[in-house]
Formats: sequence, structure tokens, C-alpha cells
Amino acid sequence: MGIISTPVTNFSGHYRKRASFSADLSQSTAWLEHLHLNIRSINANGKLSKVQYQVQATYTPPCCQDPELVWTVSRPFNAYRHFRKQLLKNLQRGHACPAECKWLYTVIKNHFPKPNLLPIYSSRVVEARRQSLTRLLRTLQASLVNRGNQRCNVLVHSVSRAFATFIVGDNPQLPELMMTLSECSSDQSTRTSVTSFMSGCSDEEDYSKDVSPSRLFQMQKQQEILQV
Repeated sequence: MGIISTPVTNFSGHYRKRASFSADLSQSTAWLEHLHLNIRSINANGKLSKVQYQVQATYTPPCCQDPELVWTVSRPFNAYRHFRKQLLKNLQRGHACPAECKWLYTVIKNHFPKPNLLPIYSSRVVEARRQSLTRLLRTLQASLVNRGNQRCNVLVHSVSRAFATFIVGDNPQLPELMMTLSECSSDQSTRTSVTSFMSGCSDEEDYSKDVSPSRLFQMQKQQEILQV
């Protein structure tokens, strides 16, 4: 088969191991293909020292009749540093890797926002960090859904689990729900069950707009109780 690699031009100067095979996406990564990520800086109290970097996530189910899920997760910059250390530990050299982990390791290590001569909380530094963090999350996501990387257990399991945990925040059931929605074409009964749960919600709630994940799962539990 043809050569497959993650198409991120910003980091193309780094060595990259390209897999010469392709595989279907695993259950743990397939839902990420329908996820759009963005990051914005938020400063609720007006103090730059309290800036947080908010992940804005939109999941669009492959079945058009299912509603979008939209949520946000806000974290301080130090949380991103901790996430970087976790990723580097998972991707560290030594595991037998048929994918592009070596390239991804280099990108995460070398392109994380570095110390700046400007005051650490200046608006220019905040914006530069926001842009760098956005590129890194999107690059990681692209590698996880790259079909040429699906035979690396470290990437598909350890790294994807860390990534999912980071972007869903306090809503650990979100990936499970999105994986269910992603399988609608092969499991119609499961999709119908989820859609039925959605349609049982109040008409006053518009799920094509911003959805509160905590509210969503509270209602799902109520639906499960009613079906017992």
C-alpha cells in the first residue's frame, strides 16, 4: 500500500517514520475522527496570572440525525506541562513501534511552548502559548486517527487514553458515548437506543447547540432506570 503519514506541515522538518500499511481505526481512536478541537485563553478575573487555556471540543456523529456534542475544559498552563510529561513518558523510545511515535515524541518535546524573555503573563506570551498548544493537540489527534499508526499498542491504547482523559475533563463517560454514536452504521439498535434517549429530552433543550455533558449523562441514567 502507499505511504501513510500524519499530514501536519508545521513539524515536517523532523524525522518521521512512515508506516507502509493501513489498518482500520480501533474503537478507542475512531471517535476522535469526528472531533474538532480548538483552544482559547480565558481570563475571567482580569488578572493575566490567572489565565487558563480552554479546550473547546465539538463532536459531530457520523449519523446526521444524531446531535452534536459540545463541551469545554479549562486548565492552567501547568496542567498542559504535566500532560506533556505524561505523553513523553508513554512515547519514550524503547518500545517496538511500527508507527511514527519517534517523530511524535520529537514534536511534543521540541514544540511545547518554551520560556520567554517577555514577562511570563504578557498578552503576547499567552497568545503564543495558545497557538502552540492548539497545534500540539491537533497534531496528536491526527496521529491517533492515522490509519498507518493503528498497529502501535502504545499509541492506540496508552496515548489515546491519556489524550481522551485530558480533553474530556470531568466527563469520563463522553468517549464511551461517542464511540457508541460512531458505531451507528454497524449497530443500528444501539444507535436507536441512544437516539431514543436524546428524543426523550425536553423540547426546550436544543442539543444542536452547546450541550452540558454532565446534564447529558444525568438524563441518560434516568432513561436507563426507566427501561429497567
